[in-house]
Amino acid sequence: MSSDSPRTGSSRLSSPDPMTPRSMNPQSGRLGTRSPSRRSRAHSSDQYLKAKGAAEESQFTRERSSSPVKDHPVVKKTGAVVIETGTGSCKAGFAGQQKPKSIVGTLVGHLSERSIKSGGTGPDTFIGENARLQPNVEIIFPVRNGIIIDWEAAEVLWRHMFYHDLKVPPEEHALLMSDPPLSPTTNREKMVEVVFESLNSPGMYMAYHSVLSVYAHGKISGLVIDTGYAVTHTVPVLEGYNLPHAIERMDIAGSHLTSFLLQLLGDTGHAFNERMMHIVEDIKHKFCYVAADFESECNLPKAEYMVDFQLPDGQIISLGKERFQCPERLFNPPTMPGVSLVGIHGMALRSLKKVPKEARRDMHQNVLLCGGSSLFEGLEKRFSSELLQKVPANTKLRVSSIPLRNYAAWTGGSILASLKNFQSCWIRKEKYQEYGPYIVHRKCY
Repeated sequence: MSSDSPRTGSSRLSSPDPMTPRSMNPQSGRLGTRSPSRRSRAHSSDQYLKAKGAAEESQFTRERSSSPVKDHPVVKKTGAVVIETGTGSCKAGFAGQQKPKSIVGTLVGHLSERSIKSGGTGPDTFIGENARLQPNVEIIFPVRNGIIIDWEAAEVLWRHMFYHDLKVPPEEHALLMSDPPLSPTTNREKMVEVVFESLNSPGMYMAYHSVLSVYAHGKISGLVIDTGYAVTHTVPVLEGYNLPHAIERMDIAGSHLTSFLLQLLGDTGHAFNERMMHIVEDIKHKFCYVAADFESECNLPKAEYMVDFQLPDGQIISLGKERFQCPERLFNPPTMPGVSLVGIHGMALRSLKKVPKEARRDMHQNVLLCGGSSLFEGLEKRFSSELLQKVPANTKLRVSSIPLRNYAAWTGGSILASLKNFQSCWIRKEKYQEYGPYIVHRKCY
């Protein structure tokens, strides 16, 4: 690396779209549509659904009824809808597409009771990052560490994506929903209940993030290294099934790295506060990178890693060692009382050791990097180097990634839901009405 051309991490912003894996042959995965039925109001918040559920639904219905369908169809005949509800963002789009059509922050804001009583003609519910910009708004985060904890807010989020972004009603589309590793079984049952009772979809299916990420790579087996917004997992997937006993988890990921970078910048005299987190996030995405050797990088001349960054107000600040100190936490996490954290390469090794011996060769040759926090420049090279030092000698190790791996789980769901052979796997509403939410354990595993 020359001293006059410091790394900028720009490669993270210019990645091409991933190609659909050659072994997959997506075809239409749509279930027969049904006429919208009356939506169940059970488990709903009047304050939420008044603004974002019923209002958008009625507006959408008016648009459909006032438009000549034969001349200007509002709703195109499309396949199933794929939704990945993550801690940081929620992604939705139609099966068979390479990227989600809708991406919103996983947060819902509603006006405080005092603001509502004072009157006003504006909306009382806000979705995504727009909620942070509103005064007198209480913010709700429906997902914590990958697990949905507020179902009412999650439903408001999904309805917004259907009517505002996708511009289709959930009553006419089967839904494929992703599920994080080690999620409670009760969450799966609740998801089925919400999809059929509240969203009134004609069919649904649930699949694990890790399995979908493997499909996105055109594989059915592999070791998934998934580091996203809130949690990092290493998950062995064998012939389309998770191996739960071999899953490793670390509660350090993108949001923690952003907070750590905020702290590092403060230590160097750059005063940022919580309201400026989007600027810190921008710095992390554009300028942070993973050092091939942390100690050696620290001893380099400053000219090798110093860069300037212009703030929105025009002020220019200099960025130094914090550029590679920030993502180093993925490899050398801080010590915590009673917790043994080993970094992503150590987690991968632990998972590999728990995989049956006859399957390890497959896992070694299909180590798959996924999640937005795996996009740091230099991370793939460093991870491969660290892991190669730990595995037995003469092991053939192959670490792979797709350019848009922050969408890996969604892309895998898009592929799965559009396969012809998958169509018999949908949980149909009639079966739900017959067996209840427990049918998810018979159909989705």
